[in-house]
Amino acid sequence: MKPMLCMKGDPNILSSHQYIFQPKLDGTRALYIDGKLMNRRGRNIRYRYPEFYTLEIEKDSIVDGEVVVYNDNGLPDFSLLQSREQTSNELKIEILSKQYPATYVVFDCLKYKGRDLTEEPIEIRLDFLTRSIKEGKNLQKIYNTEDGMDLWKKMKKMGTEGVMAKKKGSKYYSGKRVNACLKIKNLKTLDCVILGYTIGEGKREHTFGALIIGAYKAGELIQLGKVGTGWSDQETFDLKQKMDSLILREEDDKVWLKPELVCEVEYLEFTKNVDLRAPSFKRLRFDKEPKDCILYIEE
Repeated sequence: MKPMLCMKGDPNILSSHQYIFQPKLDGTRALYIDGKLMNRRGRNIRYRYPEFYTLEIEKDSIVDGEVVVYNDNGLPDFSLLQSREQTSNELKIEILSKQYPATYVVFDCLKYKGRDLTEEPIEIRLDFLTRSIKEGKNLQKIYNTEDGMDLWKKMKKMGTEGVMAKKKGSKYYSGKRVNACLKIKNLKTLDCVILGYTIGEGKREHTFGALIIGAYKAGELIQLGKVGTGWSDQETFDLKQKMDSLILREEDDKVWLKPELVCEVEYLEFTKNVDLRAPSFKRLRFDKEPKDCILYIEE
């Protein structure tokens, strides 16, 4: 059994009556199967969360959910979750479980007491989800609503990831990416200077791997990480031609450019290292000068 994957949804569906809407959480996707917590790579990660050994989930049941760590404001904080995921030391795991306790937030039920529910509509699966768990300190059921626009406004106000839309009457497609499950992300945009690119491999051998981007902060041009998605094949070739006329030097697997090209990038938030989280290339901005790419963030 593998998690069902989602497609990107249009914000217009938020006013549709054909979907059930849920908050989109910023965490780690995992299926609870026979006492194991299986991530998208098929690895059991339950050992990282000793607080999950007391979860009350019906035997011979499979539920789908997200592992999150809430911050002091009660919002999922991916940076706190990362601190939990990046250690395998038993002592550190025990300490972090008390310092940054995790919560398993479930949003679907694939099997209930041995009964396969993947062919059942989402409405039925959600009913069985309520029966399959006993909510507690580290186990929650996701909030569901048919008012997508109201939920979107709330998520936007809180600054969280966005909204999930589940098509009414749809079944669970294990391991497949389908439009029965859509994600509408609450993304921000930023104009960035293209500082360089990484050498491409495989399909991108003749173009580039990712763009190295930056912006001006207090008059200094700083790096904001890399963006490696968001363009078509043709846009990739066109962009490569433009960048090759601006090459300054090559360094290991990177090519550095004169800071003259500006692009608009979508992103979720800033990381602690002041990189863009979940960035995606949107377009080149020929109407903007590099000096206009100014970063305004609080320390």
